[in-house]
Order: sequence, then C-alpha cells, then structure tokens
Amino acid sequence: MAFQHLFVPRARIATFQVQLRIEDLNNVPPLSGVFYAKWKCQDHSGTSPRVPVVNQEVRWSHTVKKTIDIPISKDGVLTPCELKVAIKQEVYSHVRTKVGSLTVNLSEYARLSGSSRRYFLQECKLNCTLKLSISISQQSGPDQFDVPALNRSMVLTDLNDMITSENGTTRSGRDSSTKGATSFSSRQHSIIRNNSANGNLPFTSASSVHTNTTRSNTTETSTSRALLPIDNTDIRDLAPFQVSSKTNQKIVDDVFFSSPSLPT
Repeated sequence: MAFQHLFVPRARIATFQVQLRIEDLNNVPPLSGVFYAKWKCQDHSGTSPRVPVVNQEVRWSHTVKKTIDIPISKDGVLTPCELKVAIKQEVYSHVRTKVGSLTVNLSEYARLSGSSRRYFLQECKLNCTLKLSISISQQSGPDQFDVPALNRSMVLTDLNDMITSENGTTRSGRDSSTKGATSFSSRQHSIIRNNSANGNLPFTSASSVHTNTTRSNTTETSTSRALLPIDNTDIRDLAPFQVSSKTNQKIVDDVFFSSPSLPT
C-alpha cells in the first residue's frame, strides 16, 4: 500500500487487478540501437525487453500484472492513479536517449473490461505512437463509486471511429432533409384545411387537386379543339366537283336504267 493511502479509511479503498500490455511503437525511423519501455505505477515498476527497429516498428508485446489500491474520494469518485511510461533508446550499451513519455490515469479505465488504444508520446520528436492494452478488474473493496471522464487528448483517433462519425453525420443530414420535406407537406395540408374551415375553398387532398387540375386541362384542350371554326372556303372549292359528279351520274342513269322508247 502506498504511503499516502495510510490516512484513508479502509472502507474507502478499492483493490484492482491490473493487466498492462505494452504492445508496440510505430512510425519509428530506421535508427541504430535498441528501444525499451520503463513503467511505474504506485510502488510497482519495471522494464520491457530491448528490441531493435524492424519495418519502422518496435514490437515488445510485454505483459505486466499487478495489484493496486485506489482510494475513493468523499464525493464517491476514484482518485487518480497514474501509470507512467517512458520510451528510451540505447546505443552501444551505454548511450541512452529518451524518446518520449506517457502518463495514463488508470482510474479512468476502472469500469472498462478492456481497452486497446494508441497514444501520442509527450516530448517526442519522432512522431511515434505507443499502443497499450489495459484491463482492470476489481478484487475487493466498495464497488459504489464513479470514475473520472476518459481523457482523450493523448489518444490517437481510430479510423473506424472517424468513418462511423462521418456516416452518422451524413445520415443525420439525410434525416433532417426528409423531415423538412415532411413538414412542408404537412404545412400544405394544414393551409388547405384552414381555408376549407374558413369557407375559402373546399378541402381536397393534394393528390385530388393535382388530378382535378390535370382533368380540367385535358377537358379544356378537347373543348377548344371541338370549337374550332370551319373553313367554308374548302366547301366552296369542292362545288364544281359536286356538279360534275351529278352530271356523270345522270349519264349513267340514262344509259342503263332509262326504259327504251317504242316507236308508235
């Protein structure tokens, strides 16, 4: 138990089993030497194996399991429990250079069954990101407590989270446009109902108004076509042909249908 926890009643101390896995460091330029991670949490500390850079990556997959005690404040919130990780480079077994560092509050992960995230390193000139997997389970102590909000300032945003957010934004935009069209249609029906109630016009649905308008246009077009004036000039032009047709018919009747005259 840490020294500062001696003044906290045991009834306000929760015990947790922490499993930390230091995964890898990526975006590392091809540098000479080896890299390792030093970590510290309360009275526990340790060092990962020394690994060289391979394909711009340093992979440790180093697992640590420890038991820690976290006091609960009078407000019912877990107090901070810092995990400090420092990445260092070693050249020729005696030259050590600090690449970057990271501080994580383990109290923020107390309610998470497991978390695997990439973090930006502080004071890092190589633009590297460190991947950590953290799993915390409570062993004893009171379980009625709140956890502080997760600090995402040093967390690298995942690509899947960005795609999901973008899709959600697009979907919400489509929903809002659909709602706008629906509200506009409802507004039209409301205006028609109000005018009908005031006696301005009979209430009809939008579809019936469209149908009646179409029928009215069709009837008006047919009526206008039926009432076109007749060109009498055409009939007068046909008069000579009608007279000629009557003359020819008289000749046929006289030849075939007239009875022959008998001599007296």
